[in-house]
Amino acid sequence: MTIEQTKKFSYWQWRTIIVTMLGYALFYFVRKNFSFAMPGLAAEYGISNTSFGIILAAVGLVYGLSRFINGLIADRTNARYHMSIGLLLCALLSLAFGFVPGIMGIKIGIAPYSLVVVFCILLVFNNLFQGSGFPPCARLLSHWIPPQELATKMSIWNTSHSIGAGLLAILCGFIMGNMGTDISSSEQDVVKITHNYVATNFKDDVKKSDIRIAKVTNLRLEEKDNEILAYVDFVYKPSYENGRKDSQTFVFNHENYLKVKSQIDENKKILPEQIAKNVDIPEVQAKALQSITTLTQNAGAWKWCFILPAIIALLGAVGIFAGLRDTPRSVGLPELENTKTSIGDDNMDKAAYKKFVMEKVYKNKLIWILAIADFFVYVVRFSVLDWGPKFLTEARDMSYAYAGWTVAIFEIFGIIGMLVAGWATDRFFAGRSHRTCVMCMLGASIFMTAFYLLPNDVHPLILICVLAMAGFCIYGPQALIGIAAANLATKKAAATANGITGIFGYLSVFVSGLGVGVLVDNFGWNYVFLGMIGMAVIGMIIFLMMWGAKRDGYDE
Repeated sequence: MTIEQTKKFSYWQWRTIIVTMLGYALFYFVRKNFSFAMPGLAAEYGISNTSFGIILAAVGLVYGLSRFINGLIADRTNARYHMSIGLLLCALLSLAFGFVPGIMGIKIGIAPYSLVVVFCILLVFNNLFQGSGFPPCARLLSHWIPPQELATKMSIWNTSHSIGAGLLAILCGFIMGNMGTDISSSEQDVVKITHNYVATNFKDDVKKSDIRIAKVTNLRLEEKDNEILAYVDFVYKPSYENGRKDSQTFVFNHENYLKVKSQIDENKKILPEQIAKNVDIPEVQAKALQSITTLTQNAGAWKWCFILPAIIALLGAVGIFAGLRDTPRSVGLPELENTKTSIGDDNMDKAAYKKFVMEKVYKNKLIWILAIADFFVYVVRFSVLDWGPKFLTEARDMSYAYAGWTVAIFEIFGIIGMLVAGWATDRFFAGRSHRTCVMCMLGASIFMTAFYLLPNDVHPLILICVLAMAGFCIYGPQALIGIAAANLATKKAAATANGITGIFGYLSVFVSGLGVGVLVDNFGWNYVFLGMIGMAVIGMIIFLMMWGAKRDGYDE
């Protein structure tokens, strides 16, 4: 390239990186918002955790399938159109979600099953189009970033996941606490929300109220004259109370609600223990009524968790369309040096392209090795993310505050580890991402083993540091697998290759979700720790199988 072309290329390269980063972050705005709306949906319509679990499982599997299908589409279409139209459709579905109860004429109370079905259908279609987020990005980045720089720059790009999730958390947190309608003056509506909240969340509140409680075995509700009696049975941990069983009855009525609301109106930052003392009710009940008060003062706020992010995403879809260009050739620049393939930019014969993809992806054993390795990487990552607070409190007697911070720090160290892994790949391994993955999985195995072997009375700060270092190691492979797949499949089949690795990654939920649950119920947390260590070791061995592989497939 000439000096002028080099400057122009650098401008378009970074423009593409930034626009795709922001664009992919906005996909999270209309994908993860459902999680933030769930407390409001549960309280206003009595939707159970089981129903939420079924919905989340369904959309997770659909998303994995969508990543694969869109990977096939992305390599043959203009990424600018593919990504912007996909985000547009996701935004429209999110917008529709917020208006469903109003259209169906459903108000506060126990909602009919049809509402849950409609919610599920909208989320399934949303996640069907969510797959048009990452594959176009994989195609674009492999066209605009040389193979020897892809690990470093795509690791920077991968922070878009955390940017999107973080900004959405701030936005939805504000929405749930400040928007909606105040219905606290309507005793009937308050009673309905109280009933729904106690039925769906109170067991968890009781469990969280005392670190000594091992399990809440039963919750029975009795409603009479707008007064709700909650009978709770629970079991203490053997290490504290020798497995002693206990029960407690809680009385929820409008009088107690008004007392708690009055306390909150006087002091927005009042703590549950202060409310409990002032109103003379158990602390766990004060905490529940504090949540119920927020929900009744912000009824319908959950709708804005769909509407506002959808509006932002709609604007983002326009921005993606305006900001992106498909390939260097589309802005009058030559293609990257040393990235020529047997299928050139002007030679897109259908039969030749199918043969190319068959050889570079479907018959490429290295792509399948990466896909299988991705399964084990995601098992370890999702096991910590999904079960972290639970196993830290139950198996390590850590407080919920410490447990929450531990998982948050795990994520933060993961981002740092991702950036370091990308830099190290280009700096020390000449772009061979799979070699860095071996080192990362070895580190994850060591730190998970250290976590398992630490004594129960060790200081929580040590537990936090050890688990954080495991996060530092595990996030590197999570980002680098996509980079390795893009390089090996070349820019002509990068999205297809990432579609295959992506679906294997999301199949891991069968182990990290269902498998961990069964293991805990039948054998205990120690076997879960051993299982995660085993998964990390197997992942390392799988990456070792391709240690001698080339960086990319351009010279074949």
